[in-house]
Amino acid sequence: MFVAVNRISAPPQAMDRMVEGFRRNAESLKAFEGFVALELWRGETTLEAVSKWASREAFEAWANSDSFLASHGFARGQGGSGGASVAYYEGETLAQG
Repeated sequence: MFVAVNRISAPPQAMDRMVEGFRRNAESLKAFEGFVALELWRGETTLEAVSKWASREAFEAWANSDSFLASHGFARGQGGSGGASVAYYEGETLAQG
């Protein structure tokens, strides 16, 4: 499994707006082959969007799609937000309830 964790730092008053944005766009991920799950982890000043994919290639297909660009609010070739960082992991689920 390939996991991408996007950590966004923001003031508490912006958190609800960001969570709603993720909720609005979550369904569109289901259209991409290899998509497994999207989780949001909310802290006091950070929001972590954890997306799980069958492979790095599946994630990259989504990350290079027009759907990704539209949901992130910028056009191809423009930069992203300065308050975010992304980490990538290869992993496996060892137990599930």
